[in-house]
Amino acid sequence: MVQHSLKKEVDRARKIFDQMGRKDSVSWNVMIKCYIENNRIFDAREMFDKMPVRTSVTLNTMIMGYIKAGKTHIALKLFTVMPDKDVVSWTAIVTGLCRSSQVDDAWHLFEQMPEANSVSWSSIISGFQQNGFVCESLNVFKKMLVDGTQPNSHSFTIALAACANLALVSPSEQFYCQLFKRGFEGNTCIGNSAISMFVKSGSFHNARRVFVELTKPDLVTWNSMIMGYAQHGYGVEAMMIFHQMQKARFSPDDISYMGVLHSCSHCGYVEEGKQYFRSMDMDYGISPEPVHFACMVDLFARAGKLEEAYTFIKQMPFVRKPIIWRTLLNGCRIWGDLDLGVYAAERILELEPNNSSACSMVVDIFALAGKWKEVAKMRRHMRQLEARKELGCSWMDVKGKTHLFTTGDGNHKETDKIFKIIELLAEDTDRYGSRLEGLDDS
Repeated sequence: MVQHSLKKEVDRARKIFDQMGRKDSVSWNVMIKCYIENNRIFDAREMFDKMPVRTSVTLNTMIMGYIKAGKTHIALKLFTVMPDKDVVSWTAIVTGLCRSSQVDDAWHLFEQMPEANSVSWSSIISGFQQNGFVCESLNVFKKMLVDGTQPNSHSFTIALAACANLALVSPSEQFYCQLFKRGFEGNTCIGNSAISMFVKSGSFHNARRVFVELTKPDLVTWNSMIMGYAQHGYGVEAMMIFHQMQKARFSPDDISYMGVLHSCSHCGYVEEGKQYFRSMDMDYGISPEPVHFACMVDLFARAGKLEEAYTFIKQMPFVRKPIIWRTLLNGCRIWGDLDLGVYAAERILELEPNNSSACSMVVDIFALAGKWKEVAKMRRHMRQLEARKELGCSWMDVKGKTHLFTTGDGNHKETDKIFKIIELLAEDTDRYGSRLEGLDDS
């Protein structure tokens, strides 16, 4: 209904335009922009082709229109033939290439820009970060500082998000120091990104400091703290922040409740979790979503209340997703309820038979239940699908350099030294243990 009304308004504007005696470039540009904003790129192109004299504003509008429509290749053609390219057109085409995952092309084009401004730098930094090139994103941010360009708030938000993806404390603290140097420490949006960054890197004292120093925290600020504490097992702190938020006259939303339910799950606060779940609808009119039901199932399963978890699943007003059954299965594996575990495993296989991690969980519960035929069948199935768990790794930051380690990894250039130190530590442990045994004997 709304779209139909908008279409009528645009068509009415076109009639008025057609009835105009003398049309200047401004009126043409307004009409083209009107079509683009209403996702009518073909009508916009028709107007563009009929326009007697095109300005740089016209070309920039069409370039951004094609980028918005996902037609970056056409935008690039217009950009190529554009006689006078300004910083807006350069930035628009760089943004379009990044959105279509052509980051290398975007970077090569960016390097050719006669003069990049803070928006241009922000665009290419965002392009690297959103396409998964986190380190490159941070390196480009550093180049911007060396270039002498003053970063804007968006640039800092992206850089902080990239640091959060790396989850390393040292780079996070370095980038946060740049905020103070450039006067962005009071910006709420940047502060929220900084809180998320420090939480993901496990630096809760820094996250708390940013939170306390923000003069105008918003709901995102409170939710970032609640979710951060909850995800790292600080359940009591998460619940305290949740109640502080209410005292500060912020009404919780679905994300707030997801965080506090997570915290109850990790701490085993079953009754408190039930109260929070009920208060969503009763106190704030928030309808629980599947993720909230999954939190409750996890709460019951972790606490060993498996029958209550199963009853809760049956009462769900949603289609049971695989995550629900995996959560129940994990609880059954921990508490040894093999019958219910096998039932949950069968539901998982019906929904996602090709998921490697799910198959591994099913194999574990079948093995515990002594169903060796099913175990053999599942392992054959996994080999046929070439289903493998993703190789896990650990990493550590030493003097600003990241070192990755995997099980049985011998690729590190200092592997021999590392294993020698481990052997020495093991010998010291053995000596210390033998001394303790001697004390016990005496």
